[in-house]
Order: sequence, then C-alpha cells, then structure tokens
Amino acid sequence: MSEALAVVLEGRLAGHLDRTRRNLLRFTYAEDATRTGRTPLSLSMPLADGSFTGEPVERFLRALLPESPGALAAIERQHPGTDRNDPLSLLAAIGTDCPGAVQFCSPGDVEATVSRTGTLAPQSPGQIEQRLAAMRIDEDSSWSMPGEHWSLGGTQPKFALRRLGDEWYAAQGAEPTSHILKPGVRGVKAQSLVEHISMRAAAACGVDVAVTEHMDFLSETAVVVTRFDRADRDGSLVRRHQEDLCQSLGTAEKYQEYGGPGAGDIIRLLRERSATASTARSNVQRFVDGLVFNSVVAAPDAHARNYAVLLTGDDVHLAPLFDVATALPYDPTSRGRALSMSIDDEYVAERITRTHWMRFADEHGLDADHVVQRAQEITDIAPRAMLDALGEVDDWDGSAVELRERLTSALDTYLPTLALHLSGRPGVVSP
Repeated sequence: MSEALAVVLEGRLAGHLDRTRRNLLRFTYAEDATRTGRTPLSLSMPLADGSFTGEPVERFLRALLPESPGALAAIERQHPGTDRNDPLSLLAAIGTDCPGAVQFCSPGDVEATVSRTGTLAPQSPGQIEQRLAAMRIDEDSSWSMPGEHWSLGGTQPKFALRRLGDEWYAAQGAEPTSHILKPGVRGVKAQSLVEHISMRAAAACGVDVAVTEHMDFLSETAVVVTRFDRADRDGSLVRRHQEDLCQSLGTAEKYQEYGGPGAGDIIRLLRERSATASTARSNVQRFVDGLVFNSVVAAPDAHARNYAVLLTGDDVHLAPLFDVATALPYDPTSRGRALSMSIDDEYVAERITRTHWMRFADEHGLDADHVVQRAQEITDIAPRAMLDALGEVDDWDGSAVELRERLTSALDTYLPTLALHLSGRPGVVSP
C-alpha cells in the first residue's frame, strides 16, 4: 500500500493524501489551506468541508493521470513499485507537474517541491522525433522519459516539454513544463493537423481557445499546444490551477450519452460557482460559444473533460477551449456525425436546426437570437478558416493537400444542409 503524499497547490502545502483503514483514498486540507482567499483543490471538494474520502478523491486524481492502459503500464515499468491501479502510487512517481497548479510529493520533499528543485535537460529535434515516432508506432510506448515526473490525463498520446525561445527542454524534478506535444490519434490520418486547423478556426471565429502550432521535428510532426495553466510572471514560469469539468462536477463518466455531464449541467455549475453575476454571464457565454463551435464543426470528442475552469481563490473562470478537432475530413458513422453533448436532445451535428438552438437557449435562459446568430457566423467563417490554416502549413509530405481534398469534399455536402437548417426557411422540418 502506498505511503501518504503531501499535496502542494500554488506553491503552498494544501493538504495530505493517504488511505483509510478500509483502503479508501482520503484527502485532508491543511489548516492554513482553508483560510479565506485560498484556492480549493477542486470545486467538488470545497475548503469548508475539510476532508474527503473515497469516490470524490478517486475521480479527481484519476483525471490527472493517463487513461491509456499502455501509458499506465509504461509508468509501472519505468518506476518500479508503482501500481497502475493505484493513483496514490502513480502520483508519488510522476506527480510533481500535473494539470493545474497541484503537485504531489512525499511529506519530506515539500520544501524542495515548493522551491522547484529540478533541472532542464536540452532536447534536440532528433530526440523529440524519436519520442513522436515511438508514440505513432507503438500504442503502449511510454509518454515520459527517465527523470521526468509530469503527468497528463486523457487517452491520446502526448508528452510535455519546456520551451525557452526556440529551444526545447525536458523538465525534470519539480520544474514546470510549458507545452504539450501530440503526434495525433494513432491510426487516424493527419489527426494532429486536423486538431491544429480546428483550433485556428475557433480563434478566427472569436472563440477563446488555446494557442497551437503544427510543427515538424525532422521526419515527425505534432500539434504543439501552449499550456494555459502556465504563465510567465516576472520571467518565471508559474503554475495556474485548473481542473476539467468532470472533476468540478465530481463525475467519472465524460460522455453525456452514457451518464456524463451535459451542457445544462455545466451552465448550472458556472452560474452557481462564479464569484459574481457578471463573471457567471461571461463564463456561460464563453462556454456556449465553445459548444456552438464544436457542434457546427462536428467535433466528436467535445465532452466535459475537454472543458476546464481556472481557479484562483474564490474566482472561477472558464479556461480557453482545447482538444478541438473536427470529424468532417473522415467518413461519418452510420448515425451521422455524432457529438459528445446533445443540443436539445439531438446528438447528430447535421440534424441540428435553428429550432434546436432556440429551444436549447430558452431552456437555459440564454438569448436565443444571439445563439442562432453565433451558429450562423461560425458556419460562415470556420470552413474558410480551416482551409486558410492548411495553407500556412509546410506541406513537405503532402498531408495538407490530401486533407484539403477530403475536407473540401465533406464541406460541399455538409455546409448546405447545415446552413438550410439554421436558416429556418420553409422546407426544413423541425423535429
């Protein structure tokens, strides 16, 4: 059984993580961490309650770790004594640079963790190329290398590095990482490029979105994401606390269709937990903007774990959109282009009409005309923006040309249907 861990948040001791006699995970806030103005570890674990046991803790911790069985097995191989089924032992090995501002260490290492004891090891393009190639070829390859102790959630292969100018470094010890590199979903052609152009299109539509680049590392390519949970402060890289919305809501399932959060659950959370009415309106508006974009471009994986909030004291702000990738260049399923969150109980992107958006808006107290207008604007702007982003890519292997052909072909059939549905003109049958 794993030993207890200290939990550091925003550079302070926040509490301790251990197991009860019944072998349940338990998190207990330190007394100083519950003072007014301190940041909670999670909205699902408020400061006032002091201590949490079992599922709330398990669900929060699991979201900090890879979901991929292969990646978890690789941690076991790389860190003898860890158990892929025990978040406590995994975070003891790789918990000094997690999503957000939370860090895990042994109680005797708190001072070293707070002082960011660690090193930055230079990474050549060839070394990065090797890591990307290993992930592309072997789904069970390790996400991290010896000396690295960062953790990232999700199923998609990825790794984190620190960038200083044009140079890359492996962050070792308690040093923070600044960027996430993803080679794309294994077996899905040009997926990293699809994610990049989708994110660029979101930015062109005025959606608050994480910054991405599509970069070459010798013979390998990756989408490189600037972490929004890191910030430069007086020349020093600091961690900003964040959590995904499954963590905020305390849910394990991420897909609405299987019991995970829907848009209504998220809107309710943002209204209830925002510090002021003005912040609540801004948070909800930005979430709905992201929801509309993901729906219009038929992004199939925009579930609650791919939305997040930034937490600072009592302040709750919706984080920039991330992990956005249209499914339009790929063949649809038999049911159509399915979404992770329904709009007025409709999960298929090409079936969503003006009526769906208006009923959705009315149900959740939104300005229906504004929601429909945003859907129409994004329908007009996003396709051209994705194609423009493709034109900016150094297409040394022909991926961008092939992707442009597939995307253009899909848009030729998808866009007229979507535009007609949003127009509300006669001939469109509302469900």
